[in-house]
Amino acid sequence: MYNDEVMDRYQNPLKNGKMEKFDLKIDEASTTCGDKIALFIKTDGDKIEDMKWQGEGCILSIVSTDLFCEKAVGMDIKFLNEQDDLKFIESFPIKISPGRINCVMLPLRAFRRGTKEK
Repeated sequence: MYNDEVMDRYQNPLKNGKMEKFDLKIDEASTTCGDKIALFIKTDGDKIEDMKWQGEGCILSIVSTDLFCEKAVGMDIKFLNEQDDLKFIESFPIKISPGRINCVMLPLRAFRRGTKEK
């Protein structure tokens, strides 16, 4: 069901953990499945200097959150907020069924909600 890339990222997330110093913390939970994440974001002006996460959930939400945090470093906040949902979903390492899209979208949805003022 899951490929080696997804399983490895799930078992060895690169961006999991709380930052001691951060500019923004965003908590998000899925009302449909119970996945919960907290994003810790360090900014440098309008750019993401670093991002980490803590939370619990299914393999898809954990992997998506870890990949999102890794890819976001160095990017502009406005650019990330304007990401196309379909492209975001298609960038996931495996094909996502319609019933699991909410799991994969959790980190982007959290980021958008928490940074809309930026």
